Amino acid sequence: MKAKMNPKDVLTPTIALFLVALIATLALAVVNMITKDKIAEQDRAAAEEARQSVMKDATTFTEKKSGVITYYEATDGSGTLVGYVFTCAGDKKGYGGAVEVTVGVDPNGVVTGIVPGDLSNETPGLGQNASKDSFTKQFVGKSGTLAVSKDGGEIQALTSATITSRAVTSGVNKALEQFKTVTGGAN
Repeated sequence: MKAKMNPKDVLTPTIALFLVALIATLALAVVNMITKDKIAEQDRAAAEEARQSVMKDATTFTEKKSGVITYYEATDGSGTLVGYVFTCAGDKKGYGGAVEVTVGVDPNGVVTGIVPGDLSNETPGLGQNASKDSFTKQFVGKSGTLAVSKDGGEIQALTSATITSRAVTSGVNKALEQFKTVTGGAN
């Protein structure tokens, strides 16, 4: 014999679940409205800091576009061009996905500095070390196409983080390609 189903047994939990989901959605929307401007401002400040870090001689960064490439021309206090700054991810992905890198390139196509972007998705204690000076300073003074040592190149990969090392190196290579595109130069 089948037990008779009471509609209240289904309707009550359904309405309760709907209300919980509605309240959670509204709470997230309110928090997003309150924090989105502050987050955007922090992102802008971090990008400015990264540009200054990779192009220390610059006092002014002017945003430029060349086709689909957005970059910055860096000038010193007298208005002299000291280089270019590109922010891009390469073709190779890190452990946690694409790794964006801010790269400074002087007018001769030589890397002046790099700052990897968000590494929070990379392996803690391994791939996240890609932001340390001991790794990033390897790129300074280099030009051409770069590769990690395991691939026959001159960039020493991070211990147990070769995937992240390749992703960062790929981002630097992409920036050097973009330099060639926007300047018509060969490095």
